[in-house]
Parts: sequence; structure tokens; C-alpha cells
Amino acid sequence: MWAVATAPTTGTEYDAHSKIDSLAEKIENEVPEELRDRAWGLVLDALYWVPQEIEQLVERRQGPDGEEAGDPSAR
Repeated sequence: MWAVATAPTTGTEYDAHSKIDSLAEKIENEVPEELRDRAWGLVLDALYWVPQEIEQLVERRQGPDGEEAGDPSAR
């Protein structure tokens, strides 16, 4: 969980859409048709833990009572 809260990566929804579009283009143009399902499987495997990591990020931001804890680095 600490890795999630301290992750240096930030981005926007646009950045995520652009990355997925780029992967889709790469799979379409560079991966043989018989391997495309496996390539998309790699993408899905990479995304598997994302919802849990987002949940942990939100929980870390909230205090134990469910209230927003604020920025811990400001203390």
C-alpha cells in the first residue's frame, strides 16, 4: 500500500485513453492476428490490480473515521 500512496506517477484521464489507444494501435499493426488475444490478455493482466490500488489510494487519503485526512506530507 505504501508504494501506491507514494507512487510518483500522475496522469490524466486523457493520458490513460492515449496510452490505451497507443496499445490498441500497436497490437493491431504489429502483432500477428493469431497472437492478438494473448496480447490483449497481457494488457488485462497489467490492469488487474489497478482497481484495488485505486481503492487503497483513496483509503489512504481518508482517515480511519472515513474523513479526508489531507496531505500527510504537509504535517
